[in-house]
Amino acid sequence: MKRSIAIVGVLAVFSSFLIQPANAAYTVKPKVGQCFMLTSSDVSAAYARKNPVKCSSTHNAETFVVTKWPLKTKPELMDEEEALNLAESLCRAWGDNGLIDNGFFTYWAWYTPDPAAWAKGERWLRCDAMVRNDANKYLSWKGVKLGSSLGI
Repeated sequence: MKRSIAIVGVLAVFSSFLIQPANAAYTVKPKVGQCFMLTSSDVSAAYARKNPVKCSSTHNAETFVVTKWPLKTKPELMDEEEALNLAESLCRAWGDNGLIDNGFFTYWAWYTPDPAAWAKGERWLRCDAMVRNDANKYLSWKGVKLGSSLGI
C-alpha cells in the first residue's frame, strides 16, 4: 500500500511538470543576475513571461537592475514614450552614468509585474541586458555573467 501511494505521489509531481504551459508566467521575484532565454515576442511583451534559467546554461538576457516603479500609475496606462523615458532613467543602461559599459551588450528591455501581480501590490521594474545583431536577432551565450569577464 505504501509503495502504491509513493508511486502515485511521484506520478503527480511528474505530471505537474508535463502540463505546465511552455510560456508559464513569471512567478519569481526579480533579482539582479537572473538569466533568461527569451524569444523576440518575450522581449517585446508587455510583461515578463518566463522564469529565469541557470546562467550556466544558454541564455540571451541577464537582469542588471531591479528597482521599484516610482508611480502609482501602471506603465501601460501611461503615454508609451513617457513610460519608456521613466524606465530608461531607472535602468540607466547607457549614458554618463550607464551601467552597461561593455560593447558586447547592444540592447536592453524592461519589464513590470503583470496585472495580477500589480493588483497584489508588486511594483518592481526589471531591466535586462541583451545582444541584438543587425538582423534583429537576440544572440545567446552560455556560462558568462555580466559581472564576470564581460563586465558591466
